[in-house]
This record gives sequence, structure tokens and C-alpha cells, in this order.
Amino acid sequence: MIFFVHGEDDFLVNKHRSFLQQSFLKDFPEGDLFVFDFEDRGMKEEVEKSIALCDVGLFTSKKMIIFIHPFLLAEKEEELFLHFLQEFVSQKQKDVTLLFVEPGKIKKTNALVKFLLKHRDVEEYFSRLDIKNTGEYIKKRLNTLDPQASFSREAWPIFIKFLGNNTARIETELQKLIAYKPGGVFEKEDIFLLVGSVAEDVIFDALNFLIQGKKEKALLLFRKETAKTEGVYKVLSLCAWQVRNLLIVKELFDQKLTAPDIATRAKINFFVVQKMIPVLRSLSMIRIKRGLALLSESDTSIKQGTLDPLVALDMFVWKF
Repeated sequence: MIFFVHGEDDFLVNKHRSFLQQSFLKDFPEGDLFVFDFEDRGMKEEVEKSIALCDVGLFTSKKMIIFIHPFLLAEKEEELFLHFLQEFVSQKQKDVTLLFVEPGKIKKTNALVKFLLKHRDVEEYFSRLDIKNTGEYIKKRLNTLDPQASFSREAWPIFIKFLGNNTARIETELQKLIAYKPGGVFEKEDIFLLVGSVAEDVIFDALNFLIQGKKEKALLLFRKETAKTEGVYKVLSLCAWQVRNLLIVKELFDQKLTAPDIATRAKINFFVVQKMIPVLRSLSMIRIKRGLALLSESDTSIKQGTLDPLVALDMFVWKF
């Protein structure tokens, strides 16, 4: 049996992988389950090891072998793997289940992709959630997690606006609301209290103001965040994280890649990449690297006790 699970929504792809794993272990408590991720471990030895585990002996229990990022194999390893799969299909193995998982866009010209599309027994595809279908998706997930819970008329559009089509965050925030008010009606006050405008978005907006030369507005947003419990250290950390993401996306954007391809390559949510691209049009690579270097130097000075964190933030605002 060959399962092929793929799609641009990484969260839903991995969630379904987890579901299939749990279902296998439930059906076959004595079965064996193995996982291979070829993103970091796609060497010949690893491929040979995975192939060897697919061998079925007289007293072998049921097996599920999971291959994550199978299309990142080098040419020779891919040829070896394809040869094994051809034999596997011809033997019609019943005691071994192969699960191929690819979070991201697939290239249908790839030899391994073509083989799987032709010979898979089950294919599951998870496209990125369309913004217009977000509401329906949230309703279904809420009904699954807590059928008694619901949103008030005022809270509903606010929740959707805050989360967009980010399925991973939708899941997290729904569980948070359910834990806070199980079986209850979520009011807009609950959304502002538990979901709110996440710090990452605020920092991104502040950086956008900086890029536009609106330093006073950026400083106002930064100071508002520093007043929160986690303080200035959290703000500086998020600045470094956001600038680093800008650098990664800028490199791919300059290579003329599309937003979906950038999201897949950079492993950054598509919705976030879409927000970044208009900003990057007026932002040079030199300026991004300078900003990252400035934050790195400030971090070292803060740890050495020679620079106050608030001063470091002000310096970043005026020098970036």
C-alpha cells in the first residue's frame, strides 16, 4: 500500500501525516513504524537502510515506513529508490505501508513524483486555504474541537481578520479559546484578550514604517510593545527574527521566484510572504544586512552589560 500526502499547507499536510500514523498504530498495536526525513539525511546509507526495513520476512509484523521530503534525494539516491519502488509495486506487498509526505509544491516532471502519481493507492492533497473559505474551515474545526462552543456576531469577523488563512495559528487560537471558555460563546473581548494583534505583526508594521522613513511612528509602535510584560528584550528578538526573514525572502524574490515558491523554499507562511513582497520592492539587500548586523552587535553589547536594551532599540530605529 502506498500513500502520497502533499500540498502547500504544511500544517495540514503534517497534521494528516500524524493522523495516518496514529491510525496505523491503533489498527496494529504490535506493528512497526519508521520515519525517514530526506531533507537532512538523504545519503545513500540512509536510503539503503529505509529500503532494507521494507523487506518482509516470514514472521514480520505489519509495518508503516514514512518518507518525508522524498523529492530532495540526489540523482543517484533517487535512482536507487525508484528501483526499489518498482520491485515493491510488482510484489504487491500487503504487510508494508509506505507513506510519502511532501509539505510544499511538487514538480510533476520529477521522476519520483511521476511514479507516485501513477502507482499510489491513496493520494491526499492539501492546498493552501483560500481566504474566502477561511470562515467555513474555522466552523468545521471548532465543531470538531468543541461542538458546544461558538462565536458571537461581533467576535466572528474579528477572529477571521486577525488570523487570515494561517491554519496552524487558527488551530492554536481555537484551542486557546476553548481552554479559556469550554462550551461557551466567544465574545470580542475574549478575542482581544487571548488572540489580539500578535507581536510579530506589530513589529512588522514598525519595520515597515522604518523602511518608509517614518521613524517616529515606528518608535511609537516599538515603545508600545516594550511596555508589555516581556519588555524590550522580546522586541529586539522579534526585530532580529523579522529582519532575518526579510533577508531570506529578499534573496529569493530577487531570483524572480513567485510568492508560493518563496514560501515553500523559505518555509515561511505564504500569507506572511505576501505581506513582505511589497515592502521588499523598496528595500535593498545592503540595508537589510546592515540592520541585521546592527542588531547582532547590540545583542553582544547588551549581554556584556555595556549597552542598555532601550538605548539599543533607539539606535536601531535611527540607524536602520
